[in-house]
Amino acid sequence: MSVDQVAVVLLVDRYGRLLMQHRSADAPVSPNQWGLPGGHVEPGEEPLAAAHRELLEETGLTVDRLDLYWRGRRPGSPSVEVWAFHGVTAATQDDVVLGEGQAMVFLPPDEALARDLATTATLLVPGFFRSREYTDATQRARTLA
Repeated sequence: MSVDQVAVVLLVDRYGRLLMQHRSADAPVSPNQWGLPGGHVEPGEEPLAAAHRELLEETGLTVDRLDLYWRGRRPGSPSVEVWAFHGVTAATQDDVVLGEGQAMVFLPPDEALARDLATTATLLVPGFFRSREYTDATQRARTLA
């Protein structure tokens, strides 16, 4: 069985908000739902490089560092391997350039969890908000200028 790899980014701003994408109505996966910036890992590309590339393509943002948060198979899609990276940004909503989807916005945890989440976001976002990685990211992001 061939495995399709995707890389997603859990990006936290200085207010502890998570960058989320409202997917397009015509998206091939999870249309009209809320997901994370990210996409397919190209042949020969490392997942970390794909995460950085997808973040730039979909948001116009770059970050110095992304760390692996989770790696595993997407529930219901055993042929899809998800690489989830997390990082922090000093960017504001005004810095975000919508490159894909209906919207790309920073959401506080309660608002993010209240959205109709895409499959991968449902898998990752609730646990991320409860994680040490989220707490550490929020603290790091507050120190960014």
